[in-house]
Amino acid sequence: MLRAALTLLAVSWASGLAAQAAEAGGDADRAHRLASVGEADAALKAVRASLPECETGCITPGEATVMALAAGEGGTQPGRFLLDIRGGGQSIHGELEELFFVNSRQDYATPGTLTIAFEPDALRALLQRARVCGAAEVVDGRIDVKGCRSGGVSDLNMFTMMQRLGGRRIVVDGDVRLQWIDSHIGSPRPVANKRGEYEIGYYQVWVRVAEADQVIFIYED
Repeated sequence: MLRAALTLLAVSWASGLAAQAAEAGGDADRAHRLASVGEADAALKAVRASLPECETGCITPGEATVMALAAGEGGTQPGRFLLDIRGGGQSIHGELEELFFVNSRQDYATPGTLTIAFEPDALRALLQRARVCGAAEVVDGRIDVKGCRSGGVSDLNMFTMMQRLGGRRIVVDGDVRLQWIDSHIGSPRPVANKRGEYEIGYYQVWVRVAEADQVIFIYED
C-alpha cells in the first residue's frame, strides 16, 4: 500500500512540475524531463520484488524524492533506498564539507535524482569491500561485470570511487532529506527556487552515509 501511494505521489508531483514548466513558458525538453521522473525508475521497480534485500521494502529515487518533499526543508524520513549508480562527484571545502557523492542519474540536477553523500571514512571502508570490475554497466535493469578483483584503496578520490562503484546497484539504509545547493553560475536547475532574497539554487534529495554498513551491494558474488 505504501509503495503504491509513493508511486502515485511521484507521478502526480512530476506531472505538476511539468505543467508548471509549461505555464511558465519553459521549453518542451524541460517539461519532458520533469514528466519522465517516474519512468526512470521502471527497471528498479521491476526487480525489487525479487530482491532478498528488498523483502521489507525498497524505495526508488523517484519515490525518495516524494518523501523528501513531504518531509520539507529540515525534515527527514527513514527508509531503505534502491538505486543504480550512474554518476558521482566530491566536495572538498565549503558549506558541504568534505563529502563524496554518487547519484542515481548522471546529471545530478535532474528531477527525481537520489544522491548518496558519503563521509570519507565510510566511503573508504565501502571501497575496500567493493571489487574493481573491468566493465560494469547497467542496461535495462541488467548488470554485466567482467574481470573483477579485490584490492585496497591507496588514494581516496572521485576517480577511485567511480572505478569501484560506477554501474553498481546498491541498497542504502538511511534518512532521506532535501539539501539546498547554491547555484551561482548560469540559470539554477532544475527549478529556480529562492530560500532568501539572495539565495538562488535548487534542492537535491540526499541520503547521508556515515557508516559503510548502511550500504549493501546487489548481485555481489
